[in-house]
Amino acid sequence: MDQFLLFLLLLLMGRNGLCQQEEVCTKSVINSCDDCIKSGPYCVWCKQLNFTKAGEQEAARCDTKAQLKARGCGEEEIISPNISIKPEKNVPLSKSFNQQEPVQLSPQEISLKVRPGLPITFNVSFKRVEGYPVDLYYLMDLSYSMKDDLANVKKLGESLFQALKEITEHAQIGFGAFVDKTVLPYTNTNKEKLLKPCDEEEADQQCQAAFGYRHVLSMTPSEKEFRNKVKDQYISGNLDSPEGSLDAMMQAAVCGDKIGWRNSSTRLIVLTTDAGFHMAGDGKLAGILEPNDEQCHMEGNLYIKSSEMDYPSVGQLAAQFKKHNIQPIFAVTKNMEAVYQQLSNMIPKSEVGVLTSDSGNIVQLIKDAYNRLSSKVTVTHDNLPDDVSVVYKPICKHPQPSDNEGICDNVSVGEEISFEVTVTARSCMERKSFTIRPLGIKDTLTVTLSTNCECECEVDETNHVHCREKGRVSCGICRCNDGYVGQFCECAIGDKDERSLRASCQRQNGTECENRGDCVCGRCQCHRTEQGSYFHGDFCECDDE
Repeated sequence: MDQFLLFLLLLLMGRNGLCQQEEVCTKSVINSCDDCIKSGPYCVWCKQLNFTKAGEQEAARCDTKAQLKARGCGEEEIISPNISIKPEKNVPLSKSFNQQEPVQLSPQEISLKVRPGLPITFNVSFKRVEGYPVDLYYLMDLSYSMKDDLANVKKLGESLFQALKEITEHAQIGFGAFVDKTVLPYTNTNKEKLLKPCDEEEADQQCQAAFGYRHVLSMTPSEKEFRNKVKDQYISGNLDSPEGSLDAMMQAAVCGDKIGWRNSSTRLIVLTTDAGFHMAGDGKLAGILEPNDEQCHMEGNLYIKSSEMDYPSVGQLAAQFKKHNIQPIFAVTKNMEAVYQQLSNMIPKSEVGVLTSDSGNIVQLIKDAYNRLSSKVTVTHDNLPDDVSVVYKPICKHPQPSDNEGICDNVSVGEEISFEVTVTARSCMERKSFTIRPLGIKDTLTVTLSTNCECECEVDETNHVHCREKGRVSCGICRCNDGYVGQFCECAIGDKDERSLRASCQRQNGTECENRGDCVCGRCQCHRTEQGSYFHGDFCECDDE
C-alpha cells in the first residue's frame, strides 16, 4: 500500500511540474555585473541602490530573477542581457526550376545573440524543387571481367536519357572509365602487356592499353554524343582483383571544370564494377608512399598521378563528396554488395544497387537509387565553432532518429518540411559563423553567433552621493575615483595601491577574507553566518558554530 501511495505522489508531482529542473544561478567569484552574467545562464543582476545590506558582499546582487524579486529587487532594476534571432537574408522557397538559381532552403543567413549555456531555437524550411537539374557521371570499370557489361552500356544511351527526362527536363550525362594503377603488383608492366593487357586467348578482342582513370565525356544533354563516345570504348585489364575505383571517384569529384558539373544540379556518380577497391595504404605494395592530396591531376583526360600518389582514404573521399555535393550510386554485382554496403555506410548520401551479370538492369537501378537519395533530406552543419552545439528536430511526416543531424525520409517533390534547430554556446565569443546545409544540395544557411556576456550599464557623469562623492555608480555599485576604495568609496588609500591593501586581507592561500567578508581599507569586515552570528578573526577564519 505504501508503495502505491508513493507512486501516486510522484505522479502528481510530475503533473504539477514539481519534478521539472529549477532555474539555478551557481555563483563563483562575483565582483561585478559582468562576472555575474558570465557565471551561469540563469544569473541576473540587481542594480538597485542599497540592495545589499551592511557588510554583505555585492555578489548578493547576482541570483536568479525569481530570487532577486523575492528579496525586493524591482523588475525594472534587474539586468538580464537579451537574446535575439535576426534573419539577415530570407528569400522565399522556389516552387519549380526556371533556369534561375532556385531556392530550396530558407532562411539563407541568420544572426543569433545568445547567453552562454542558454539554448536558442529557430526553424529552417526546405522544399524539393520540381524539375531540378540532374548531372549524372557514369564511371565504369573497364577491367576484362566487365566485357559483357560494356557491350550493354553501349546500347543504353536512349533508355538512360529517357529515364532521366522522367525526373527533369534539365538532365546531363558524362562518362569516365577506370582500371588500376599501371605498376606492379596491380598491372603487368611487361611492355606488350601494358599495350594489350586483355586475355590472349581472344586474339580478335579489341583491347585498350592499361590505364588508371580516364575522363571520356564531359557533361552533355546530347544522347547522340554520349552514344558515340561510349561506342569508342574498349575493355582493358590488370592483374589483381581490387580496382582503382577510389582514385577515379576522387578525380571525378575534384576536377569539376573537366567533368562539367553545373552549379545548381543534383550531382550523381554512378560507379559500375564487379570488384572491390584499393584504398589508402595499398600503394605501399608498389612503393608508392606519397599520400593522396585530394587535388585534380588531369592532363589529356588522364589521371597523371596514378603511379605516383597513393589511393585516397574513404574519409578523404567522403569529405570531397560532401564538399562538392556529390551523391554516389554503387552499382555492383551481387558478390560485391556487402563490400560496397560497408563503404556506403561510411559515405553519407550514397546508395548501393545490385547489377545483373551483364548490367542489363542498370537503368532501373539508377532510377530506384535516385528516388531513395532525393527523397531523403539530411540537414547537418560545417565549421562549427568550439564550445557550440547544435541539435536538430525534424518536423515532417517521416522523421528519422539521429544524434547530430536532422533527417526526413520519403519527402516528395514540392513538399515543404522544416527542422527545429537548437543552438547552445557554452562560453563567451564574438561573431563566430558556421553553416547549416542539406547533404547533396547546394543551398546553405550561414549562422552568425555572438554571445551577450556584458552588462550595458549607464555610468553617472558626476560623483554620486551613494559613493561618498568619491566615485560614480555603475550597475548599482560604486566605481571609485583614484585614491579611494571600498563598497562606498569610503576608504582613502593615499599613496598605497589597492592591490597591497587587498593583500593584507589574504592569508597564505590567497583567498580574500576566506570568502567570508569584505576587504575594507586593508582590514576584513566579516559577514554574518546563516545562523545570524558573525564570522571573526583577522581573516574571518573563525566561527562559533
